[in-house]
Amino acid sequence: MGVNAFIAFYGLRYTLSDGERDAVEQRTDHRVIAARRVKLQKYLGRHTDGEPHFLLVGTHLGVLGMENESANFVGGVELQQIMSDTAAKLEEAGLSGAPGLYLQFEDQY
Repeated sequence: MGVNAFIAFYGLRYTLSDGERDAVEQRTDHRVIAARRVKLQKYLGRHTDGEPHFLLVGTHLGVLGMENESANFVGGVELQQIMSDTAAKLEEAGLSGAPGLYLQFEDQY
């Protein structure tokens, strides 16, 4: 059993089937390959036991929790640059969708 965490990420979020999760874990999923090619970050997680896994692709802003950071700060100018750079890299990677700020809670069961 782990400890709860709160993930902050800018980019795209995908809900994964079990087969897609396996491909992400094996690094054979097309989104993982594309992200690596353009130097984007990725995060594989799940809200809680029984929920589907999710994949975040973009820029990792922080993970907050008892076993992680206790606080994090991203200034406005830095956040604008992250948004611009991430959008350009997602487009270069061929990953479509409107990037956004994802604040995801993970309840470690």
